[in-house]
Amino acid sequence: MPAGTRRSHNKTRLGCANCKKRRIKCDCTHPVCDNCKKRGQECSFLLLAPSSRLSTTLQPAPSTTPTGASPTSSELTLTSATSDDSQNEDIEIIHRTPPSASKFSRPSSTIALAGLGFPLTIPPYFRYDDVWKDAREKLSPGLQGLLYHYEYTTSLTLAPNDPAKSAWRSGIPELASRHQFLVHHIITVASLHLGRLHGRGTERSTMTNVAASQMNKALALYRPALENVTAENASALFASATLTAVYFFRTSTVEIDEIRDSVPAGTVEPSPEIADKMLQCVLRTIWGLRGPLAVLIPGFRFVMEGQMSPVLNRKWWPTSRIPRGAQAIEEDQRLAQIQNLWKHGQHLPSVAPTVDSLASALFYLREAYALVALLAEPDNDYPSNTCIAYSQDGRTEGNLKDRGAIFFWATQISRHFIRLLEQKNVAALVIVAHYAVLSGRVRNAWWLEGLGSNIVIGVAMALGEENWHLIEWPVRVLDIDLYNAFTARSDSADIGDVPMEII
Repeated sequence: MPAGTRRSHNKTRLGCANCKKRRIKCDCTHPVCDNCKKRGQECSFLLLAPSSRLSTTLQPAPSTTPTGASPTSSELTLTSATSDDSQNEDIEIIHRTPPSASKFSRPSSTIALAGLGFPLTIPPYFRYDDVWKDAREKLSPGLQGLLYHYEYTTSLTLAPNDPAKSAWRSGIPELASRHQFLVHHIITVASLHLGRLHGRGTERSTMTNVAASQMNKALALYRPALENVTAENASALFASATLTAVYFFRTSTVEIDEIRDSVPAGTVEPSPEIADKMLQCVLRTIWGLRGPLAVLIPGFRFVMEGQMSPVLNRKWWPTSRIPRGAQAIEEDQRLAQIQNLWKHGQHLPSVAPTVDSLASALFYLREAYALVALLAEPDNDYPSNTCIAYSQDGRTEGNLKDRGAIFFWATQISRHFIRLLEQKNVAALVIVAHYAVLSGRVRNAWWLEGLGSNIVIGVAMALGEENWHLIEWPVRVLDIDLYNAFTARSDSADIGDVPMEII
């Protein structure tokens, strides 16, 4: 190795706190990294244990158990039951006797997810600062474990200078104590996050079923509340709508993956029925992004005055969204060429409303690209507001100061444009494929993982091979091989590569 040359290594943003502080490479071994083990330091990865295995054990304490009698313990296992009649139907109680116990011990309890090997140690004592107490007491023990998972994981990577992320930790507990639909939404996303930690397999299916059951319960309470948005419920409704969008992002990606796995390897174009299913998944993500509008149209002022105000406030966004920088300018010029599809090309619309919807959607897409580029510029002076890892050029990783810039476009498009998508309008589909690049450039967000690529693949199957040349750029940027979209793929990233932050 030449003198003065450092050995290259893969960078990670997921190292422990001690390694980051010392600016050294962390091997990300859990629960204690190798560097901390060698130095005898307490590794911050120990904090991840509570969010990985949902179990709790009570410490031994004096008991009135008669001498010679064996105290009992109970293990409560969360199953994939989907009944909506009672929360307790999600729990299967199994009683067992420990092999040995002191006469001074008392009954202990363990909360565990069936078949999952991840422990979550839940403090058995009553914490004076337990902000989730009111919401937790309404839940069965197994669901309490999922609520603990949300609590611990949202506290692991929160940036102290990011008020929007902090709102998800400080504001949500009080709102959840007053609105049960929000509790179900939180548990829904926590379930999906646990499922992601398992990659593919039966464990992920179990957690996906739990998430679906909780989402059904959430929506049963959410929809009636949405009919009367008030100052008292607006913030909770907005938070629930946002978590619903996260649910749609993740489940749509999982469903498209499952569809791709079900198609015989080597297939280039699937049947029309398969293509329709994939397009429905794409549409679901767009409807999910528009969900918060149902709350904000009647209740914007209420949310801006409530606990979730930092999440909603975008007054600091740059008003002048003119692309600057070679890449931003080149991409804007590329987007502008899409209008040729309805101005001069073979896909000329026959009615004015269609032209207006397409032109409007393209205008806001160019705005979104310019906004993202501005907020992702290195060393920019914009504040961190739900900051997220982002790769603007696909090679180097930086930060996008506000992930909301990615979702801005979907809140601006018209209902008529969505109908065009449902009708498989070629120009509308091409616009969506180019929009998918923005989410495809996000890094280290489990709920957006694979979404951009799967949207492009879903659009491609709806377009048909004869129109794939129209989305050549998104396909190339996201490194997609359309001719092998249904070929067996390796599993997604290892657990150690997945950020622990839930939202």
